[in-house]
Parts: sequence; C-alpha cells; structure tokens
Amino acid sequence: MVSHSLDGTTKIWDITTGKEIVTHILIGIGDWLVKNENGFFDATEGAKKNIFFVRGMKSYSLDQFFEEFYRPNLLYESLHKNELLNINSDVKMKLDDSPPPTIEIISPKVGELFIDQDVDVMVKITNEGGGIDEVKLLHNGKRLEGDDRAIRSNPKKGKSVYQSFPIHLIRGKNILSVSAFSEERIESSVINRELLVDGVHEDITCHVMAIGIDIYQNPTLNLNYAFEDAEAFLKLVKTKGKKLFNKIELYSLFNEAATKEKILATLDEIIAKAKPQDVFFFYYAGHGSMVDGSFYFIPTESIRLYDLELLTTEAVSAGMLQEKFTKIAALKQLVVLDACQSGGSTALLATRGASEEKAMAQLSRSSGVHVLASSGSEQFSTEFKELGHGLFTYVLLEALSGSADGAPKDGKVTIYELKAYLDAQVPEYSSQFKGKPQYPVTYSKGQDFPIVID
Repeated sequence: MVSHSLDGTTKIWDITTGKEIVTHILIGIGDWLVKNENGFFDATEGAKKNIFFVRGMKSYSLDQFFEEFYRPNLLYESLHKNELLNINSDVKMKLDDSPPPTIEIISPKVGELFIDQDVDVMVKITNEGGGIDEVKLLHNGKRLEGDDRAIRSNPKKGKSVYQSFPIHLIRGKNILSVSAFSEERIESSVINRELLVDGVHEDITCHVMAIGIDIYQNPTLNLNYAFEDAEAFLKLVKTKGKKLFNKIELYSLFNEAATKEKILATLDEIIAKAKPQDVFFFYYAGHGSMVDGSFYFIPTESIRLYDLELLTTEAVSAGMLQEKFTKIAALKQLVVLDACQSGGSTALLATRGASEEKAMAQLSRSSGVHVLASSGSEQFSTEFKELGHGLFTYVLLEALSGSADGAPKDGKVTIYELKAYLDAQVPEYSSQFKGKPQYPVTYSKGQDFPIVID
C-alpha cells in the first residue's frame, strides 16, 4: 500500500504486517531521500547536505553513516526483499554501541599565513564511547597518505589522544579537512581549517594514465571500442590541456600491454613523479567485475570475470587503486571508468549495479578523487557502431570537446560541468541507441577544477 502526505513524503507499507517498508521524501526541486526504518538510505547529494539524523541534542549528517547504511537503489532492494539488505543493523543501535569520536584541530590556528610549505597539523581526538578506529585527513579534498588508522593508543571513554600529521602545503589556499571513525565505522563531523601560503604558484604537470583493453587472453571477453576510447581520451587531453598545464605526461597501456603488473608499476611511476600542485587523470575502458562485495578491474591476462580466487590473483581491485591514488601526491585527481560487464539475469544485474555504485562512491569518498563511471551494464557493440566508441565515452569526449562548457561560457570544461553533462546526456543517448535510459555513476569529492580549455 502507498500513502502520500502534503509535505512530499511517500510511504510504502506491507499490508500483511502493517509495517512501513520504505519512505521516499522529496526535498526542493530534484533532490530526494529514500530510507527505511533501520536507517538505511539512498539520497541525492543535495539531500545529503540538508537532511540530518537527530538524537536528543545531537545531530548527525547522513554521510557519517555512509559505510554501513548507504544503499544505492534502496527502493528496488526494499520492494524486492533483497537479501543483501542487512535488516539486523540499525542506526540507533549503532549510535548506542559505537558513537563517533569528536575531533578538533589544535594547530595551525585560523588565519595563519605561511611562507614555509611544510607544516605539522596537530589534531585532538576524543573517544565518546565508541573507540577510535581511524583518522581521515584531506588536503583540498584529496585523501592524504599515511593517516590511515594512525592512532597509536585508544583512550578510554571521555579521554583524548593527540596526533600530529606532517603536510606539504601548496602555494595559495589550502583547505584541511579532518574526521575520525568509531570502531563500528561511524564517522565524526568533519572539521575544516583554511591555510594560506605566500608565494608564486609552481609549475603544474598533468599526469594522464589511460588503459584500454579490447583483447583478452580469454577471447570470449574481447570488446570492440575500449582501445579506441582510451586512445581518444588520451589524445583529447593532450591537445586541449596544453593551455592549462605547464607539462603533460602520458602513460598508455593498451590491449596486451595492460597487465596487472604493468598497471600497478605505472601507478608506482606516477607516485614517484607527481607533486601536490599537479593533476592526475586515470582512464579505464575494459571489463569490470563485482564479486563478494568487491569491485575488480580486469586486465588482459584474466580469463574469468566472476571467479573470486582468480580475481584476487589476476585482477586489480578497487581497494588496490584506492591505495595507489592516495599515494599519488597530486591534489587534483579525476578517475573515469568505462567498465562493462556481460550477461546475467535482470535481478542479478540490478543487484550488481547497486553494489558497483557503492564501490565507486567508496572509491571517491575514501581517496578524495572525482569518479565518473558508466553504469556497468553490458556493451552493445552492434547498436553503437555508428558512434565509433562506447556510449559513455562518446558522450564524455563530446563533453570535453566543448559541449559541457556551461554558463558562463569561458572556454573551459570543469569537473562539475562535465559531471552535469554526463548525468543529463548519457540517459538521452542510451534511450536513443538502446531503447532505455542508462544512468552514469558520478561522485565528486574535492575541489572543482578545469580539465581542458579551447
């Protein structure tokens, strides 16, 4: 049964038990929240910023419960009683058992002006009863290496611990963001501190890594446009990035060259070269696979998509990439994923799609990078021959060629302009060529910045 209120709230009920299954709330124009009675939620970015969980005198943002309670496609899961939804977990119980720590930046102080770019950030973390699992430190939205689970001692409830983090600042504005997790992975509020560094801006190098795999060791996995897609992205950034960056470094791995060993070695090469003021673009076109809650990128030597034992040895997990991206010093990072899968029943694809979406969100959130990804659905090569590319990358290239340059038109295409264009145009193109809309997965953590310029 469905009930609707004048405040924009729609509830779906189980008439056999009289219990509420799920609630859908409209917020303003275009924003919405879906939640169930246990606290699991799905929401637009706008809704996440404007809806809070309130308990007593304390309020918590939705993002503080992201790791366990965020469920893309929650409405579908709830109505189909998907077994992946853990109904034994509850937000209220989590807050009782494991409240998040509180956090404070002790130094540097607000408004300090620096000449030296190397500083130590002192943070105070207080155990509110849920323990302290990890401190997360972001620099201009980018996750910094070395702060993971950095607490050397876990103080008793009500007691605090102090932790110092060395940071290399860039010239101009630096925004530091710090949060901490309880042992049950409930995140604290995020504390921000803005620091200014005097001096001229340094030269910027754009590191562009592109992977495109049409040819697999198992020929049944072969694709049609992955190589062309990756090559076209590389060429476009090289051409249209000349006016933005002092130098552009290109790293290409196509077809048989795109092995797991070479992918990881190339990322290590970028780790050794990149500086905080630099920019890093990572593009991947090929197969992806979601198995046992983890997402894997399939290199050329892989022979099966869903064999977990083989994937753990042959494939590159999202966790591996997250670790590498964190170690790359460049504060501005964009990850573009045109990873497709094959086959499966409608129900399996729907479940896998929701899991993939959360994996992409986690990749963005955990490493502080912008992630733009196709929906993960299967490739329809015959329908898209006239495009000469996979649909997602075709729209991406169109956007970067200038179509995404919004108001004011300034000749630049920024991250958020690109994201808005993909969100609007990919469903339109897929409806035209596929007969039904395909929605991209786009997550932006970190500062907006231009990608190309005419």
